Amino acid sequence: MRGAESERFQGERAAKLFSYVIHHRPAPGFTPPYSIAVAELEEGPRLMTNIVECPQTPEALQLDMALEPVFEKLDDEITLALFRPTKG
Repeated sequence: MRGAESERFQGERAAKLFSYVIHHRPAPGFTPPYSIAVAELEEGPRLMTNIVECPQTPEALQLDMALEPVFEKLDDEITLALFRPTKG
């Protein structure tokens, strides 16, 4: 079955924006508008995430734009991997 096996690896911290939608409805923990995105890691895997630290507009969120991870610790057990546009 596809997806039944997983592998852990150390990524290079580089990614690009593969796909996204801008969500305009409120949800617990999120203030609209916010992006629901798929980031493609340089090593190939893709993961669902949010894009932060940039305007949530089609002009700012360009497909294939370079991204870097930002880690948001929610508590002692949960840390989210979010992404922001690469600086510089």
